[in-house]
Amino acid sequence: MVIRPLESARRVLRPLRGARSTSSTTQAPAEVAAQAPPTLRVAHFSDTWLPRRDGIVTVLQTLAGAMDALGHSSLLVVPRHPDLPKDDKNLLQIPSVPIGIAQFRIAQWPRSKHVEKIAHWLPNVVHVHTPGPIGLLGIFTARRLGLPLVLHYHTDLPAYADAYRLPTSVLKAVMGCYAMRLSAPKLKYEKQPNKDERRRSVIDTGTALLFADADAVLVPTPAILNRCGGLPLLADRIYIAPAGVGLPEVPAASRSAFRHEHGVGLDEPMVLFVGRVNREKGIDTLTEAFGHVLKKVPTARLVMVGAVYEKGWVKSLLDKAGIAERTVLTGQLSPDEVARAYAAADVFAFPSMTDTQGLVVQEAALAGLPSLLADPALHASSPIAAAGVLASSDPAEYGQALTELLTDPERRMALGQAARDLARTNTPDEFAELMTTVYGRAVRRAASATRESRRRRFRPSKAKLIA
Repeated sequence: MVIRPLESARRVLRPLRGARSTSSTTQAPAEVAAQAPPTLRVAHFSDTWLPRRDGIVTVLQTLAGAMDALGHSSLLVVPRHPDLPKDDKNLLQIPSVPIGIAQFRIAQWPRSKHVEKIAHWLPNVVHVHTPGPIGLLGIFTARRLGLPLVLHYHTDLPAYADAYRLPTSVLKAVMGCYAMRLSAPKLKYEKQPNKDERRRSVIDTGTALLFADADAVLVPTPAILNRCGGLPLLADRIYIAPAGVGLPEVPAASRSAFRHEHGVGLDEPMVLFVGRVNREKGIDTLTEAFGHVLKKVPTARLVMVGAVYEKGWVKSLLDKAGIAERTVLTGQLSPDEVARAYAAADVFAFPSMTDTQGLVVQEAALAGLPSLLADPALHASSPIAAAGVLASSDPAEYGQALTELLTDPERRMALGQAARDLARTNTPDEFAELMTTVYGRAVRRAASATRESRRRRFRPSKAKLIA
């Protein structure tokens, strides 16, 4: 395989518009690419991992595999789960307990013994993907070992906090513990007039704490910057790095086979949703909208692929919209089965207003499936979503747009082909090359920092190479 870091650098290593820089001179992309290290050992930290499936898990699996193909090494620091293999040298499993929500597990509080295990692997870059205890461990590790720190802003944190109405007092308590673990001064919050703004203030303060030491911050699309009101960093540390993901190949007969297995007729127009069937994904909009679809297309079917964590809430939505008998809930499926679902569908519905890239939109595009979105920011900035159709988040208008797609096969085919062509330009290999360049720049930024700010506060007792 021919590696083209210069092309990747041109795409990602650019200052944001209107941004301020820390110096009067900016390193040219060609210079950055030329200086990128030939091999990297990257320690990834994520609070979400298999058997749970979500966008972050998909990105991690894809990136680690593509980086390995380029000759780099990846250590995945994740919550321990009884179903995970215990002899995988690429996994460092931190003891964890389930919390009973969305298959999440909370890992042990970051300790020096965890840092020592990571240090034995001899990483030269730390990449933090989530803001939970394992993400905190990543930041703690980077500080202790004096390593360059890359953070990924995958999730629209304020939107999720609002969707689940997380109490401000709980958020403050968590952030207070984080500040103590990082030896930071006591956090101070601005006074706000209502609960929503107070919650947002706590999240913004916590984000500033966690991102303070970052040598590079990755965002999948500009949409997240607009939503979060900006990150507490100078813009020359922020990189737009859309993830490239693939889709398993499936037999030509997958369309009929999937439909038969899930009770969907071959002649029934099928609307597909893939993702967690949760509040933050716009499920209430989709169910009400599909009720409007059935008034015009009574033979249509809605298939929702993904874990259902609030079964009572979902059932109430289906009953209220009068679509229970025309809806199929498959639960969480394997990647191969999800690929078969895409092959079986006619339209992909993605009404989420909280996603930062919408990797499932790329998967649908690779299957030649047209997508209907509701988030104008995502539609405008995602590398794939722009090939889809944008509708209002109003259920009646979203339902009308779905109906128009279901009843116009020629338009669906044209949109699906355009989406597939665009998706094929955003590959996992190119994503890995792009990340190699960003890691290289983070390494050089860390190396140029003052010795005092990067001093090694911790050394492993017996450093050795694990893999």
